[in-house]
Amino acid sequence: MDSVAHRFGVDLSGGSETLSATKNVMGASGDVGVTADRGRAQGAGNDRIVSALHELAVRPDGVPWGVRELAETLGGSRSTVNRILQHLSEHGLASRDANGNYTAGPRSRVLANRLFDRHPLLGNSRAIVETLARSCDATALLALYDPSAGRCFVAMVTVAPGPVRYNLGPGTVIPLHAGAAGRAILAELGVDAVDESALTAFTEDTVTDRAGLERLLAEDHAAGHTISIGQHFPLAAGVAAPFRFGGLLGAVSVTRPRYDTTDADLLRFAPQVQDAARRLAALPLVPEPVDSAVSVRESSSAQVGPTGETTSGSEGGSAVARFERLLSALVAEPLGVETTGRPLARRIGANPATAAKLLGTALECGLALRRGERAVAGPRLLYWAAALGATAGVVAVTAGIVADLAAETGETIGLAEFDHRSRHAQLTTVVPGSRPLHYGLATGVDIPLHAGAAGKAILAELPGEVLDGLALTQYTERTVRSRAELEDDLAGVRARGWAAGDGERIPDAFGIAAAYFIDGVVAGSVTATIPRFRVPEVDIDAVADKIVHAAREVTALLTVSAGA
Repeated sequence: MDSVAHRFGVDLSGGSETLSATKNVMGASGDVGVTADRGRAQGAGNDRIVSALHELAVRPDGVPWGVRELAETLGGSRSTVNRILQHLSEHGLASRDANGNYTAGPRSRVLANRLFDRHPLLGNSRAIVETLARSCDATALLALYDPSAGRCFVAMVTVAPGPVRYNLGPGTVIPLHAGAAGRAILAELGVDAVDESALTAFTEDTVTDRAGLERLLAEDHAAGHTISIGQHFPLAAGVAAPFRFGGLLGAVSVTRPRYDTTDADLLRFAPQVQDAARRLAALPLVPEPVDSAVSVRESSSAQVGPTGETTSGSEGGSAVARFERLLSALVAEPLGVETTGRPLARRIGANPATAAKLLGTALECGLALRRGERAVAGPRLLYWAAALGATAGVVAVTAGIVADLAAETGETIGLAEFDHRSRHAQLTTVVPGSRPLHYGLATGVDIPLHAGAAGKAILAELPGEVLDGLALTQYTERTVRSRAELEDDLAGVRARGWAAGDGERIPDAFGIAAAYFIDGVVAGSVTATIPRFRVPEVDIDAVADKIVHAAREVTALLTVSAGA
């Protein structure tokens, strides 16, 4: 499709669309009188939460929102918006910077990342889109339609190399009537799906006449594909084909520079684009199981949910806490969340009537889709995920927790990540301590599992076969080389919840570490490193408590699957 930004300075912004704060939301049957009034108030509150999250997610380039500016955009009072943002920040859905402005928070980015990995369409379509881009030597993208807002957006893109690059970032809103991908979707919907006011002329070739557009859509529908030349930008030529997947309507397209693309090229690309659309529509509704090679020891460590509570059936909390639990459930469950009875209420920590109202808001605004008696992630949630991006790594989203811990303890704090496939751990984050004499560490360094606190905290949570396969390399005279002695040490780690390392890997360093988990699987550790000569003056138990608490915060932030 040709709705793209290119190297010659064309700036295409997805823009920001504000949700109405006065939607009709689904209520529980039988609500009357005071209960109905309370339900309407809850519904309005849910809408305000959705509106604020939407603006945080789709803000172009992640530019921070000021409270006053966001209140004006949402049409609400400054105090109300400020209160919502504070609640969102408490649950990691928003982040407040030093100037008092807000952006999408680390929890929002974790959910976006996981949705890209685990959603049955987005998680499995990358290879199809990339293959199409290579075969056509073009920029290929996957676009989806959000019926709650009448909006088409880019969910995935692979940019072709070349002197002219059509680069349309995920989350960018594209028109339905101009450009191949949008028009392919509109051919499935019909011309009445686009308002007269939206028929903007982008170029002299843009069709804005409703009758003329209807004729084009009929031709597109009959052909099974759409060809657009210069209808959004004069330098672009594209081909798109629509597809449907699990209640979602989308299109896949290829775009090339018009000067390097003939009409014959476009006709040659059309069958390849249609084949890609058929393959996307045929993807399984249930994603492939997560790699079972990630085996773990049964851990007695209490796992915590996204808001810090234990994940085993906790209820209550604020409206934002319930909303966060619903979003997490939609992301975690490709098969969908039950929409009837008490299972939904238990899942999000609310009474059945409140749970029904919250789900009603999610269904109406497109955050969820109903599939039988279950609800799955909807197009608006996929739009947020696309706009936030799929590359939020552990380092980026945990930076605040690590920095806060370093400031609180004054010691050098590191975060290690563990790769279950290679069975290697690596220090990926280091924040130096603030004390006059603190220990310096380097990132990107592999750390052994059997020597030092950071590695032993991880090893203690792995099955015994991992220890059996380790070569117990001696790094210093204090490195444990006896398997029996190491097993006793690991048992102690599990009993108290943290590991200590006294000069085992680095002769003059003392470490304290605790493991963190993702969906119940050990994923790394948080560690404090202290010069050994300062150990007598340090309250080790107090530092260990802070390390364990930070590891639980990391676990809470990164865990998505229910019951993990």
